[in-house]
Amino acid sequence: MLKKNFIYALSIFYTIALTILSLIPLKDLPNLNTGFDDKIGHFLFYAIFCMTWFLSFHSLKIKRSLFAATAFSILFGLIIELLQGEVSYYRTTDVYDFLANTLGTLTMATLIQLKKEVIIKKL
Repeated sequence: MLKKNFIYALSIFYTIALTILSLIPLKDLPNLNTGFDDKIGHFLFYAIFCMTWFLSFHSLKIKRSLFAATAFSILFGLIIELLQGEVSYYRTTDVYDFLANTLGTLTMATLIQLKKEVIIKKL
């Protein structure tokens, strides 16, 4: 029970943190000088988002938890991108950010599907 509550709380915390970071102006971020730093960040943030929600949905005994986490992650990424263009004057909607979000989500969903039995056994 404690583990289930911790996983769920972690998912909620991560979602709130990602929402705030996505909607506030960000300055002086570390730079890897790849030219794709922003997209790499989006990819990783949404891969982690998908994993945390998969663990939450699975621990809450939601059927098709991987599908639910994947769909929720993609929808959340779309909503955040749309909000960036609508509610902030310093952020814009970027289809490539949404693409990076979706690729991160789908990559994590594929990895989870391949290693689902190992992940579930560890819960």
